[in-house]
Amino acid sequence: MFQTRCAGGYIKTLGRTSTTSEVFSNQLDRLLDAAKPYITPQNTKELTKAQERLLHAGFRSPNSLKNYYAIKTLLLLGLPAVLLAILPWLPNLSAEQVAYSALFASSLGIVLPSYYLDKKIAERQQLLIHAFPDALDLLVVCTEAGLGLGAALQRVAQELIAIHPVLALELNLVNAETRAGVDRVQALYGLAKRTGLQEVRSLVGLLAQSITLGTSIAEALRIYSEDFRDKRMQHAEEKAAKLATKMIFPMVFCFFPGFFCIALGPAVIKLMLIFNR
Repeated sequence: MFQTRCAGGYIKTLGRTSTTSEVFSNQLDRLLDAAKPYITPQNTKELTKAQERLLHAGFRSPNSLKNYYAIKTLLLLGLPAVLLAILPWLPNLSAEQVAYSALFASSLGIVLPSYYLDKKIAERQQLLIHAFPDALDLLVVCTEAGLGLGAALQRVAQELIAIHPVLALELNLVNAETRAGVDRVQALYGLAKRTGLQEVRSLVGLLAQSITLGTSIAEALRIYSEDFRDKRMQHAEEKAAKLATKMIFPMVFCFFPGFFCIALGPAVIKLMLIFNR
């Protein structure tokens, strides 16, 4: 009886906590909606570019755009406010130094969210680039085995979920959109838009052309896989050719001084002892 009451009270407590959290989230959303005209830029081109960057970073929520600009506005105003709050503990600062520090804090508040977003985009695209060759090879195998494009994408997503979850999630999203009634070509173009990678855009264009013209998807994927493998090899050779040039400055400023100190140091010391006699 006691355990039943405790369990019931615990469930009620969880319900109240969830309700309170939902109420706070709704109030925050209404506040951001009211402040959206003041914190977001009016330039449509800039808004579209920011939305694409958020999409490339993996933020798909409808509120991601206003949350991003809300964070920028909060940091823009909050960092100078924190600086002004700690001024009583910094009595040696002049008015000019305080002004420059506040300006630097405001600039930092503008730059930090954009820098974090760029890092997230680079990290996510790097994961996608590493996963793309494996996915392409599996897709070729599945289509040549007789599976359709939808079944092949689903099979590849199942195989990659453990080692490449980011790309597997994107492929599952393509299948989910297709099952929901979205045209397969549009779902594939949505994949290219979300990733922002040239390799994925090329593959999507090839698949869209094959679907539209009715050509063999397996043959097109096999040819694209061979071409992509050649491009990867050429890219690796290009990076290897640039390595010698990139190593010049580290060798000149880091390796050669230490080498000369070790090789010529004893001789220089002996010469100094000889001339000091």
